[in-house]
Amino acid sequence: MGCKSILRVACIVDGHSTGAELAKALKALGWFLIHVQSREEISKSYVKSFTPSLFDILLRATDSSYTDLVKEVGKYHPNFVVAGSEPGVELSDKLSFSLGLKGNDPKTSSKRRNKYLMAEAILEYGLDCAKQCVVRSGQELVEGVKSINSLPVVVKPVDAMGSEDVRVCFDEQEALEAFHNIHGKRNVIGDLNDEVLVQEFLKGDQYVVNAVSIDGKHRITEMWQEKRLNIKGVGNIYDYETMIPYEGETQVQLINYTQKVLTALGVDEGASHTEIIFTARGPVLVETGARMQGGIISDPIIKAIGDSHMTMTLKRYLEPSWFLKHIHDPYVLVKTSRVVNLIIGRAGTVKENHCVKLLATLPSFYMIARTPGVGDEVGRTVDLPSKVGHIYLLHQDLNQLDVDYKQIREWEALGELIVLY
Repeated sequence: MGCKSILRVACIVDGHSTGAELAKALKALGWFLIHVQSREEISKSYVKSFTPSLFDILLRATDSSYTDLVKEVGKYHPNFVVAGSEPGVELSDKLSFSLGLKGNDPKTSSKRRNKYLMAEAILEYGLDCAKQCVVRSGQELVEGVKSINSLPVVVKPVDAMGSEDVRVCFDEQEALEAFHNIHGKRNVIGDLNDEVLVQEFLKGDQYVVNAVSIDGKHRITEMWQEKRLNIKGVGNIYDYETMIPYEGETQVQLINYTQKVLTALGVDEGASHTEIIFTARGPVLVETGARMQGGIISDPIIKAIGDSHMTMTLKRYLEPSWFLKHIHDPYVLVKTSRVVNLIIGRAGTVKENHCVKLLATLPSFYMIARTPGVGDEVGRTVDLPSKVGHIYLLHQDLNQLDVDYKQIREWEALGELIVLY
């Protein structure tokens, strides 16, 4: 097939996680797909979600010069370039620009990846953000904690993802331990942590606001209230997240704040995933990812609201006129969805997996994803990448979700869902 005869071509950079769902949807519609791997190796967090057979062309950015990569992708005349997951954000910006396609300005990519620069950018725009400093040594860490002048503090990498090595530290010694655990280590993406971020601890409920943008205008696709567990000496563990209605006083503030954050960060095109703490002083940014929310499966979300972050991203690129016309449309909850992350308290080898058998007895159970099989080695859950699967609950009654969630945690505490040797 000659390159010029291909009419519908998409290029996905790091098409893992939710990017794999996007690829599957495009392939089902008959699109010709190019995959670009941004780094030498795919992170172990993403390997299982990557499906090479979905793609017609597989390229690796490290195998040639950037100029050659642009020429190779360009000869297929892609309609758009999109980041499938967090590691692909910067390269997708750069490729879009080089190919003359709509995308986010590569000159400002760093403030969409580096959490320190991210907060500085929204502060400059006039938005509230956490007090912070970036440090490169233990001495700088001690000085940084003193400059923030409140405990606890949050210590984390500047550009990792999925709560990796995020620690809430209640004293200077804990903060030092967290710094030494992060500094000089390669994070889950594969980048070297040569800087460490120290921020004030934000008190309040945590929310997720997902959006898709076109021409600098932002459509809110869904909002979630999160519950996380800050385990002393361990890290930041995702517990569960519950989708909330579009309407409400809190939601109005979340939407307004998020739209301004996206503008401040130069998210003009494509998907974004923003995490916010609703403090006593109002919404304050945790971080924004200029890509789809990772790990979420669209099917239960579509059952809840008729669309998902992935399907709305698809519509933005396939039906831009429709998308722009409906940019302010709210989503409507038909059912409430909750995503419960499975947490395991120790490392071991899986002897038995009873998840489906037990969970199927719950009235709100919809599906479970990515649990380990018999014989698999699992580690203790300390962050998002180390969870052992996630469960989708779906029901019209929020109380039923609460009841079923408690039952899940009881089974988990008794070791009945996943039995280890």
